[in-house]
Amino acid sequence: MKQEPFIREHRSEFRTLAVSALAIAFVAYALIAVLAFSVPHLPLANKRTFYGLLRAQMAVDRSQVAGAQGMVLFLGSSVVERGISEPVLDSVFGEKKLPLESMNAGTGGFSAEANLPMFRAMLEDGLRPACVVYGVSIQELNGASTVHAFFGTKDTASVKLKPKTLWNVLRYGAVALAPLLSGDHFHQYIFAANNAFRDVPQLNLMNRLMFGTNQPPRDSAYRFEPQYLADLREIVTICRERHIPIAIYNAPLRQRLPDEVDIPYEHRADSYREIYALAQSLDIPFWNFDRAGLFVRDEFQDNYHLTPAGAAKISAMIADSIEEWRSGTVVQDALATLK
Repeated sequence: MKQEPFIREHRSEFRTLAVSALAIAFVAYALIAVLAFSVPHLPLANKRTFYGLLRAQMAVDRSQVAGAQGMVLFLGSSVVERGISEPVLDSVFGEKKLPLESMNAGTGGFSAEANLPMFRAMLEDGLRPACVVYGVSIQELNGASTVHAFFGTKDTASVKLKPKTLWNVLRYGAVALAPLLSGDHFHQYIFAANNAFRDVPQLNLMNRLMFGTNQPPRDSAYRFEPQYLADLREIVTICRERHIPIAIYNAPLRQRLPDEVDIPYEHRADSYREIYALAQSLDIPFWNFDRAGLFVRDEFQDNYHLTPAGAAKISAMIADSIEEWRSGTVVQDALATLK
C-alpha cells in the first residue's frame, strides 16, 4: 500500500495549527493595540528611550488639550522633575490671572546633553510652548558626575515620537509596552503619571516601594565639561530661533552638616558662574534660588531634591518670577547672591 506524503496525510492537523497560530497572533496584536491606545502617554519608542520620551509624550499630549492656555514647559534633571509642582504653579497663575499652564518635563538624570534631543523631538512633533524654563543643578556641568543620562545621540531620528496610528501601534506597540513589564520602568511610569514625590505630602512604606527612591551617591570628583554648557546654549538658541522665550533657574541645595562631604558643593560657584555668563551673553533671565535663608533642611529629601513642601515653595517663587518676566523685566541674579 502506497503511503501518503506526511504533509498530505496530516493536512487537517496542519490547517488547524496554522489557523490557531493566526488566531493567537490576531488576539495578541489586538491586545497590544488595545493596551497601546489605552495606556495614557505611552511613547511609541524603544526601551532605551522610554523614560525620557515618556515626559516628551506627556508634554505633547498636554499641548493638544491645553486650549487657549499657554504652556510653560519646564526642562531639566531630577531637581526639576521632583522640584516643580504643576498644581501649585497653575494655582498661582490662576490667582494672578495669567493665561498659563505648567508642564513639568524634567527627567531624572537629564541634563542639557539629553534634554537637547528630547526637546527637539517635542518641537518636531508640534509642541509650541509659550515659554521654556530650564532648571539647573550643581551637577549640570559636571563631566565627572555619575548621575547623567544619555540618549547617545543629538539627532532626533532615533528618539523621534511616533504618532499613535494603528500602523505605528502594530509596528511599535509591543516594544513600547515591554518596558512596563520591568519593575524599574513601571515605577518610573507610575511616578510620572501620578506626580509622585511632588504632590504626595507624606510617603508611607507602600508609596516608597511603589514609586521607588532616589538617593544619589555622593560624588567624589568634579570636572567642568564645556560640551554640556554648549548643549545648554544650543537649547537656548533653538528657543530664540523659534521665538520661544526661555529662562534658566538655579535649583537650591540643602545646607550640609559638618560631617557631610560632597565635592561638587565646593564647585557650586564655578558652575553658577558659567551659566550666569551664558545668561548674560544671551540676555535671558537667570533666577538663583540657591541662596541662604530661602529653604531649610526639612524642605529637602536629600542634598539635591526638595520635599513636596519645598517643591510647592519654589514653584510659587518661580510663578512670581514668571509674572515679573512677562511684564518685561529680565532678572539676572548676580553671583554675589550665592551663599
